[in-house]
Amino acid sequence: MTRRDRRPEALVLDEDILREGAVCEFGGELAVEACGGVAVTPWRDRFRAAEAAELTVKSDSSELEDASFSQVIVHLQKSRAATFTDLAEAWRILQPGGQLLFCGTNALGVTSAVKRLAKELDQTPIIISNRARARVVRFKRGDGPGPEPETTPTYEASITAIDGTHHEWTMETRPGVFSAKKLDAGTELLLACLPGYIGHKPPKRIVDIGCGTGIFGIAAAILYPEVECLLVDGDARAIACARANVARLGLSERVTVEWWDAREQPLGDRFNLALVNPPFHQQGADVDLGPALALFASLWTWLGRNGRGLIVANQTLPWEGPLGEVGPVELLDSTKGYKLLSLKRSARPPGSRGRKSPDKRSSGSMKFPTRSR
Repeated sequence: MTRRDRRPEALVLDEDILREGAVCEFGGELAVEACGGVAVTPWRDRFRAAEAAELTVKSDSSELEDASFSQVIVHLQKSRAATFTDLAEAWRILQPGGQLLFCGTNALGVTSAVKRLAKELDQTPIIISNRARARVVRFKRGDGPGPEPETTPTYEASITAIDGTHHEWTMETRPGVFSAKKLDAGTELLLACLPGYIGHKPPKRIVDIGCGTGIFGIAAAILYPEVECLLVDGDARAIACARANVARLGLSERVTVEWWDAREQPLGDRFNLALVNPPFHQQGADVDLGPALALFASLWTWLGRNGRGLIVANQTLPWEGPLGEVGPVELLDSTKGYKLLSLKRSARPPGSRGRKSPDKRSSGSMKFPTRSR
């Protein structure tokens, strides 16, 4: 058995699980590699990898026709709302009598998710594989109602300019997007400090990297009517959400939203200010620092000469080291488990100053006690 076959998501390749014919796979691509079909993933890095492997891949299942597949696989996500959105879409594109395969790990709560799905479908689930601390469960597409997708609430956001002018607006959220149900404490910290950090002379160009719902870039655009903002994120769901917020608030002429992964070349340069809430991904006891480290390495290109960055993160994460490769870093504030860092871009590119960050790990992962995004 190969290392790949031991991964929980590889359970769908076990004997007698997949039927002949194409498959649609949400959140994975191993079954599509084996049988052909379509992989659906909102993550740009996985999307590009699937394209490089010459697989058919979509960032959004809305492009797929009703009842177009005889078998559909949905991999359980950390976000239950995002998972049941995928399950509802899987049911839509599944042919009558087709099989819905639901795959997930014990760590993500597959047992409770299966119980909920079984109740909504009024079916008895059939466990067809159970190993690697994960399981695959089969349901049949009948005439009854499908899974119930979840919705996420809007939330109220606000920011106060240094002259005391107060701005309030409503943010739309979507399943799977970071901080989709409420404004997290780290975001609140950056928004509270942003006006004072910028001062009386607003920047001309701002980039919001890892924009999520678009809250930072939108706040800056509302606060400064002359600024131009670029919002980027590696999650297509976040891009759709941010674009909807930008359009609804009438900011489309000054605010652009693009799908971008930190391992790609930056989409621009000479920005005066970068606003960053870096991602990290928990994998058991390990924290994957790779995406955030790649993002930090891109900052030198994003920012122009004398460009600055505001970075908010969990207090336990060692970002000062890798950020120090881009330029001087200062701790501005901390509260409720978060810290706010200020970065000033160095005139010299990273790696030209004859030292390496002591905190940067070549593996891109480390064991660290943190709360997960």
